[in-house]
Amino acid sequence: MHLSARLTRRAALLTAASLLALTPLSHATIDDAHTFAMEAASPFVQQGFIVREDYWNGEVKSGQKLMVRHQMFKGNEYAFWLGTAQEDVSFELKVLDETGKEIALDYKSSQMYCSIRVNPPKTGTYSVVFSVTSKKEKGVYWALAYGYR
Repeated sequence: MHLSARLTRRAALLTAASLLALTPLSHATIDDAHTFAMEAASPFVQQGFIVREDYWNGEVKSGQKLMVRHQMFKGNEYAFWLGTAQEDVSFELKVLDETGKEIALDYKSSQMYCSIRVNPPKTGTYSVVFSVTSKKEKGVYWALAYGYR
């Protein structure tokens, strides 16, 4: 390759890289959603909750309800944190026993995440039902983390 062609190519690559660096990131990601879920966990950690490393995540149609089943033990207190990095959303987060009865002790919501705290009345498998509804986007990224004490 001729020297002037290499210089022109290098200049074009540098220009493209500079433009990419200046372009704001306008799309949320699953990792961003997990970051907000962990932000919701912060006050719980200060209260003695242990955050589990595993968590659920994905992309879903705005407003679509999802459910995960989770084993919980009587005597432990659990918290679930649902996060997204997309703005102008509303959350729904419930924990249901095997009869469909909600067992929440406390529910809190903010702009980028929500949390629910539960104390299961008996050892068993419970349903965590949730949705994230966006006012602007057709699809949303979400992350659901949990901890216990």
